[in-house]
Parts: sequence; structure tokens; C-alpha cells
Amino acid sequence: MKLLNFDRRDCETLWPVGIFLALIVVIGLFVHFDVLEPQAVQMHDQFLSPSTSLPTGTEIEVGAYIENIYLFSASDKTFDVDGWIWVNWPQEAEDLFQAKKLTPDKWLNFVNQVDEWDSKIESFYDEPIKLNNGHYYQGYKFSGHFYVNDIQFQKFPFQTVKLPLVFELADFAEINSKTTDMHGLHLVPDASSSGIGAYIDITGYKTIDFNIFTNIHEYGSDFGLKKINPKHVHTNQVVFETSYKPSVNAALLTLFLPLLIVMTLVLFSPMLSASLWDIRLGVPPTALLTLIFLQQIHKDKLPELPYITYLDMIYNICYFIILILFVLFLWGSNRLDRATEEEKPAIIGHIDEIDNKFQISLTIFLFVLSAASWFLLYR
Repeated sequence: MKLLNFDRRDCETLWPVGIFLALIVVIGLFVHFDVLEPQAVQMHDQFLSPSTSLPTGTEIEVGAYIENIYLFSASDKTFDVDGWIWVNWPQEAEDLFQAKKLTPDKWLNFVNQVDEWDSKIESFYDEPIKLNNGHYYQGYKFSGHFYVNDIQFQKFPFQTVKLPLVFELADFAEINSKTTDMHGLHLVPDASSSGIGAYIDITGYKTIDFNIFTNIHEYGSDFGLKKINPKHVHTNQVVFETSYKPSVNAALLTLFLPLLIVMTLVLFSPMLSASLWDIRLGVPPTALLTLIFLQQIHKDKLPELPYITYLDMIYNICYFIILILFVLFLWGSNRLDRATEEEKPAIIGHIDEIDNKFQISLTIFLFVLSAASWFLLYR
């Protein structure tokens, strides 16, 4: 008796599964290469490295001390900030500001601030003070609601959340035919005095870094000034960025440990004798429902995303393994049901041998593909 040969009834069981697995592979390729994704509108604004096009001219130094970050909302991509900001500038800039009757709160723009009605800014002094080196100085206590444009959860639950505070110079009314920036003025950060306070931690995350950097913001428009200057408007900006990461230990214990326990039970199920076919067939559906429930718990912690996270990828791999085991058990139970009493001992032994090979292969498949997904897709 050739147990490895598939008879007609085996083919009737397996060919629909083969078609379904092929469909899964096709869908996976479509997802990987974004075949079905709608095309996003092309943005024309650019953020250039200052090393490539740093403007020359008068420097205005800006510093910030972030005292408090709170009310972070991943779904709204917003957060609140309390802190201090200060600027100092040379006489050349002061002459310009006096001529235009501008104070720092007018020419210094909080780029990513939203809901300005719910913000406040209070100056240190009624008028800017003059320092010993001839520069002018003014500081402000501020509180406001801010927006984070780039927040990524592809690596969830090991993602890094970066909350920026962005300042920029902008005065389009004074652009002329000789320049596309604000009179050659540009911001530089006061890195030595800037920093973060004791109340910047947010629930569920650990504060890991505070970075300060500059960009050249080139707008994708000339704001209708093409008759004066056909070039796109650009200005300098300084970014004070606080970075957060969720606890790895908490993620392992609350998200991965339950998943690992369920999959351990699933991968041990082939060790059940083929004679226990009714018990074996009940393991994959039960495990599938459990994983769906566990996945929904962690999905409730995230906003609606246009992509799958790393943890979602792990769950998809587990679903695929459960499907393969269910087909394996289904095939084994059908072979056993059609066998005569004399054939059953040999068939049970052969099915158990195949189950053992599948158990080892699928365990290796789970860990290798999980690691490969991280290094190839989410690195």
C-alpha cells in the first residue's frame, strides 16, 4: 500500500485548499507591492538639508526649554506643550524689525501649532532687552496644541514616536527679485541652553532622546509672486524633537507572550495521535478565534492605519500556520476514516510521522519568517 499517493478523495480535499493558498500568495504580493493602493497626491514642499543650501546672512538664535508634554493622541496626531522659548538677534535684524514694526512673536512662526485660540504666549519683558554683546533678547512662556505630521506605527509595538516643536521665519510680503527668503535672515538653534524638563513623559512610553536640528523649507509655491521672483519661496526652520518608545518588556509580556502561548499549543497539537482526529480538528479553529480576539485587543490601541504593523505581520504568519495544520489534520482524518481496520495502524503511524515533520518545519517557518519580516520590511 502506497500511503504517499493521493487518491481521488484526497485531491477533492486538497485542491480547493491549494487554490485558496495560491490566492493568499497573490494577495500578499499585491499588498507588498502596493498594487491596489490608491495613489497619494504628490506634495511639492521640500525639506532640504541645511548643508546643501544653507543661506548666508544674519543669524537669529532660537532656543527652547520644553517643560511639559501631555494629551498625546495617536489617532489625532496631536499633543500639548508647555515651555519657554527665547530668541536673540543682532543689530542688523533689529533695524529691520524696527522699520517693519515687528516683534518676535510676529516674525517667529510656530509651524505645527493648531487651535491657536487655545494657546497662549507671554513675554519675559515688555520690550526686548539689549545684551552686553550688542544683541537683543526676548523670551516667552508658551502653551499650545501642536500637530505631528510624521508618526509611524509600522514597527508597532517597537515604534519610535517623535514629537517635534517647529519654528520658522516667514515674511512673504518682503520677498523681492533678488531673494526668495526673508532678507537673508535665518534661524540657528541655541543647542547649549535648550532642553527638556521633568514633566515630558507620556503614558505608555519612555522618553529616549531630545534632538535639535535645522531644515530649509522650500514651499511648493511662489504664492503668486512669480512676476517678482519666479522661484519657490524658502525659509529656514529649527526643530526641537522629543522621542519616545514604548516599553519592550511590557510589549513582550502583554502582546507577545499570549500569542506565543497560543502558538505553542498549536504547534504541539501534531503530537496528538492521528487516532484522536476529533480532538485534533478542534485545535486550529479554537486557536484561530483566540488569535483574532488577541489581535483586536492590540488594534484598539492604534489609530486607523493605511498599512499593517509588524505585530499584524506576525499574526498573519500565525494564521497561515493554523490553516496549514487544519488542512493537514483534515487530510489525515479523511485517510483514517477510509482505511480498513487492518490498514489503520500503519496509516496512523505514517500520519504521525508526517505530522512530526510538519511540526518541526512550521516552528522553524514561524521564527525565521518573523525575523525576516523585521529585517526586510521594517528595518
